[in-house]
Amino acid sequence: MQSKTLNPKKMDKEIDIAVSVVLKTLSEKYPQLSFVHQKKMMLTNIIVMLSQQYPGYSGYFGKPLETSFITPDGGFIFATNKQGERRIVLVSEVKHQGTNDKRKKEGLPKQAKGNAIERLGKNLIGIKALFKNEGVLPFVCFGNGDDFKEGSPIRDRVLTMNDFFSLNKIIVKKDFLPFEPASMLFRYDVWTIDEMARIMLDVAEQAINYKFV
Repeated sequence: MQSKTLNPKKMDKEIDIAVSVVLKTLSEKYPQLSFVHQKKMMLTNIIVMLSQQYPGYSGYFGKPLETSFITPDGGFIFATNKQGERRIVLVSEVKHQGTNDKRKKEGLPKQAKGNAIERLGKNLIGIKALFKNEGVLPFVCFGNGDDFKEGSPIRDRVLTMNDFFSLNKIIVKKDFLPFEPASMLFRYDVWTIDEMARIMLDVAEQAINYKFV
């Protein structure tokens, strides 16, 4: 099993390129829609959206700091139709975790498992809330590294986050309620720009067809 070395900063740049490819493709394929990429979302805005969707619960939502936000690595892609209806059609993340394979080759001792998964869990809770009243969850996370290889207990943390549904499956529509699994794609090898762009486009198109077609 071989994998290219790719640090988290490089991966962030790779997913940004993939997002650009997806935006260009969507704009060409759906000229009746306009698309915008947004890197972060303020928690206050999420609560405003939830309060509008669930006015009966608005008094129960907390009040986060005005400066608090979530920033998925690939950000949010919004689509707007001619009637001014605006919907999120893609949210994407990329996580690299685990260097003990490299350390072993260099004769170094093992390190503790990383915390990229914990950061993902925090974002995923907020993202799921955004789509609470919708029939799709157009979220995809690409994970790679030694911690995510077959047989690693860290994979079970991801499985738990995904409502115990299998990893490495594209899941966009909420066909399994009350469970809300998403597209959690985790492996040892690095994800290429082409792979990420192709999968993100699939997820976005499923969301567009559900929301606007």
